[in-house]
Amino acid sequence: MAQRFGNLKVYFPNLVFKIIPDARLAKNQAAFRVPLNINKLDIKDYLTHVYNVTVTDVRTTVFPGKLSTNRYTGQKERSSRIKKAIVTMKEEFEYPKEADTDKDFGGLELKYETLRRANKLKGWRIRPSVEMMALRSQVLENRKTAEEASTKKA
Repeated sequence: MAQRFGNLKVYFPNLVFKIIPDARLAKNQAAFRVPLNINKLDIKDYLTHVYNVTVTDVRTTVFPGKLSTNRYTGQKERSSRIKKAIVTMKEEFEYPKEADTDKDFGGLELKYETLRRANKLKGWRIRPSVEMMALRSQVLENRKTAEEASTKKA
């Protein structure tokens, strides 16, 4: 049976732990933005079982929401609170590389579609501009290389 530290049973985690890069931390520490309803033991349990990391210490702080004025009503409003966890691990922690949105998440296709829709809303004929043609060719090249890679694997 797996060792449990916290109260939550995590089978298919729907918790969002956002990594916050911080140069002031030691090499074996990482900062995360975590949900407000999670305690230190749950954070340790989550990181240990989902990412196979040996956690030695967890420190948490809850930051109050920022105060701002509503420009329509003039009333003071407070944004939602934020919980930050600083986790100390046995091993050194290396921040993951930032994802390339154009390649990894279909960013080029999204740019092409938004540009096409914007042109259509303006009443333009569906005659592509130079920018649209360049985007379209990049999208087609990406699709072609992805198809070639999938056929090589199969």
